[in-house]
Amino acid sequence: MIGSELDLPPAGIRPPSLSLVQIQETARSMDRYPGMTSPRQVLPARTYLVTRRCIGRRLLLRPDDALTNLFVYCLAMAAKKYGVQVHALGSMSNHYHLVLTDVEGVLPDFMAWLNRQLAKCVKRLRRWDEVVWEPNTSYSAVELTGPSEVMDKIAYVLLNPVSAGLVRSPERWPGALSTLERMRKGTMRAKHPGVWFRNTAPKEVSLSIVPPRCISNRVNYLRALDALLKSRLSLVRTELRRQGRGFLEHTRVRKTVVTSRPNTKKPRYGYNPTFSALTREAWRAAVQALRAFRLAYREAYKAWRSGTPDVAFPAGTWWVVRCAGATAAT
Repeated sequence: MIGSELDLPPAGIRPPSLSLVQIQETARSMDRYPGMTSPRQVLPARTYLVTRRCIGRRLLLRPDDALTNLFVYCLAMAAKKYGVQVHALGSMSNHYHLVLTDVEGVLPDFMAWLNRQLAKCVKRLRRWDEVVWEPNTSYSAVELTGPSEVMDKIAYVLLNPVSAGLVRSPERWPGALSTLERMRKGTMRAKHPGVWFRNTAPKEVSLSIVPPRCISNRVNYLRALDALLKSRLSLVRTELRRQGRGFLEHTRVRKTVVTSRPNTKKPRYGYNPTFSALTREAWRAAVQALRAFRLAYREAYKAWRSGTPDVAFPAGTWWVVRCAGATAAT
């Protein structure tokens, strides 16, 4: 992968050209507001790889029938509520991955609702009194810049249980996973989890697993994904054998204690990319687009804080528009 950073411009829009001075000024301006996170651009019809991790890497999402059912139930309810299209999903023992398209441009609302419902259900199911998700950090949302990046991340999600040395094939994973067979069917069903949700909530829901918007032919998409999975599965197994590692397998996975955590050391500092690009051209375009967005955002923010309430923030500005009453360009 060439790089993973920042955001892509909307389809059909060429990112503005920045001079070296403007780029340097943009980089310096990021440090002028130490109490603020970098501004997030949320636009409709963007496709992401989304990840959320449990507190302290606890195995609170360890797969069993009840957990698998409630995960699909919550995701189906969230997708319907916010109009999100799900392309792939994988619930591991201490984190989950989604590949999705945010059709309406409401990703923060979708993730807030989904993670709240999941946390409430998990706390009741596991009799867990603490927080469920990793504190002091948000979910990861990596924008996928094209069909190759989407295919790459879908294969990553489906092979995650294998690459972690848990099962020999995706089909053997006992948790929620959109295997190729389930993708061919196009739906995953779940019943009312019996916890947290009111009795008036739907007794059964259906989650659609649809091809990404950037891939038009469903048959060719599934055929190409099948070939990609087989190729990578062979490489993953070969690498695990080289390392002298075996597979835990689903019976032992189900017996793990949910309050335990992996023995491997957690990296203290991680890299949290905002986009994935497999070509240098796509990477450069994405970097340039994000720098332009952040430069425009900082200029609008300065004017807004200086007493110009009608200043227009760049399109896709999220927090100050939704929570502070600012306006954004369309």
